[in-house]
Amino acid sequence: MENKFTLFTLIGLGVIVVSAFTIVKSSGEEWRSNSPWDGSTCSACHSGGSTIPTLSITAVPAFGAGNTYTANTTYTITATVAGSYTAYGFNLEIINTNAAAGAKNAGTFNTMLSPNTQIYAHTTDPSTLSHSAPSNGIYSFVWTAPDSGKAYLYFAGLGVNLDGTDGGDKVGTTSMILTPVSSAGIETYLNNDINLTVFPNPATDNVYLTYTLKEVGSVSIKLYNLNGDFVCSLLHKTQNIGLQNINAYLPVGLSKGLYLIKFTINDRQTTQKLMVY
Repeated sequence: MENKFTLFTLIGLGVIVVSAFTIVKSSGEEWRSNSPWDGSTCSACHSGGSTIPTLSITAVPAFGAGNTYTANTTYTITATVAGSYTAYGFNLEIINTNAAAGAKNAGTFNTMLSPNTQIYAHTTDPSTLSHSAPSNGIYSFVWTAPDSGKAYLYFAGLGVNLDGTDGGDKVGTTSMILTPVSSAGIETYLNNDINLTVFPNPATDNVYLTYTLKEVGSVSIKLYNLNGDFVCSLLHKTQNIGLQNINAYLPVGLSKGLYLIKFTINDRQTTQKLMVY
């Protein structure tokens, strides 16, 4: 009887250990996004699935053409993992380099908007977003873009069958390079060179543009949406040195939201954000 009791006790403890192991794994881990810093994904444990999950990234406001961002702008980003699996998990990082050495956060993770998610927060090392429990694969969070420099987004998505083992699961990965608008082939004037101001901001139907020119040149002022699509021209003319005041009318029926005013003189540019309400 004593031997049987001991055997059953050991079996019971084994079940507890296995269960605990499964629960720990289902709560997510950091540094599994497939970034150069991580060097790995969830496939270190999960494997054997027949299909790779489909991954996608969207943002509000949308990233510009060529995946550009506006410095210090706050974005709501949604990372989605989809496929034929019972549930999903993920790992995501946005870092300042595509190399392991010197990797740290690019921008700031602010708030997780989806349930069953968490932030493994660090200051000197990269922070990681991860699931805290298996979920439907839709992960939304708030991210504020950095002042400057490229931001490298690494995203690993895990599909699981929840059969109590790590088999029959599959990991997919994707990445995205986000480039600041001012670095997208634009030679930028410093704002203190021309003292460009836009009033009112937010605006409804017209804006007053005030700036100072230090050279005679062909001045072009155009309005773009955050996707990089041209909306309208506010000014196109040759102007002399000195203070300039322009009353520019916005298109009738212009949708509410955030836009970019691109000021060009002699093929050099600067940008200014404009909120329309």
